[in-house]
Amino acid sequence: MAIGQKLAEARDRMNITQEQLALGINYSTSAVGKWEKESRRMPKHMFSQVAETVDDVEFYFETWSEAAGEVAIPFFNGDHVDHHPSSMAFLVKKETSEAIDQINRVCWAKPIHTRTDTEKEEIQRLIFELLDAAASTINLVAIVCREYRFSMRKIFQQWRITLKARRLQK
Repeated sequence: MAIGQKLAEARDRMNITQEQLALGINYSTSAVGKWEKESRRMPKHMFSQVAETVDDVEFYFETWSEAAGEVAIPFFNGDHVDHHPSSMAFLVKKETSEAIDQINRVCWAKPIHTRTDTEKEEIQRLIFELLDAAASTINLVAIVCREYRFSMRKIFQQWRITLKARRLQK
């Protein structure tokens, strides 16, 4: 589904009119309508401003994907996903446990240039397990934010401050 349709759905979920969004991003209501109808593409430089104004967890995933292509964590919306926080927490525990198991299987002391093809495949399995754990975790964050009506944008802003305080980010 195209980004315009996703925007319309996000606006509906957040009870924001096209007029309110247009005011929030300093664009015309007509432009917002055209983006949603896909008669005009939303400019990429507007993705973050629109996402922050709408502040919908699913739309954050969409704009991430639109901006970064395949290098983005998807929102879990498949048939086998239960969005209840306890179900998502169970998924995080399962995926994280599998990732830790895979981390423990890898020999970290061996130099990269000496690894066999089998060992490189093991590293690739590790990467997939880590991505599964990361994706389930960020999806749990989104679901909890939505459930408790926390602004995901504000949560991330506060979290980034803690990263800087812990010197994990400049």
